[in-house]
Amino acid sequence: MSLMRKHLVQLLPLSLLLGSVLCNALHATPLFPSNFAQQQSSSQSAPAETGDQAQAAAPSEKLSLGDQVIQDVLEPLRAGMVTQNIQMVLSIFDKKELNGYSDLQGQLRAFFHQASEVRFRYQLLQATSDADRGSATAEMEMDALPYEVTTTPVRRSVQMRFQLKLEPKGWKVTGFSPSDFFAVGFNPAETQ
Repeated sequence: MSLMRKHLVQLLPLSLLLGSVLCNALHATPLFPSNFAQQQSSSQSAPAETGDQAQAAAPSEKLSLGDQVIQDVLEPLRAGMVTQNIQMVLSIFDKKELNGYSDLQGQLRAFFHQASEVRFRYQLLQATSDADRGSATAEMEMDALPYEVTTTPVRRSVQMRFQLKLEPKGWKVTGFSPSDFFAVGFNPAETQ
């Protein structure tokens, strides 16, 4: 078992590099394909890392702030939305500092209760930090296909701003706007 773990640890930096290349390739493609219903998600087949594997796989070189925000916040957010995993989405938020954490949990439950399939895309526009606090701005786009065939699919597109805090396990979100992006009754006209 430890021999297998040793080989896995040796291969993880390569997989992180390939993941970064794939992420950059995804950002270079159009955000919404013309045939949304036929698009397949590659993230659903990706295995999740355990905490030990993630710590052992930490590359020796320091990631840029943008890469850290993608790794700690945006990718888990995207993966959680696509797989409709509430716990994964909530894991990016600082439960103690985020106002309305329980409201967010309820919004996600209600949203996923109505959506049979979710497509989520982002493009990091800016990330800045000062010591253990930071901020990021990302273009977010989400499509959700409802369970009810008579209901119109949901499409959301906003420029989201995150307030961040650096914790021992990485960056966590302490605030974001628009704060109702995940609500069932989200109205983009109210955010402008």
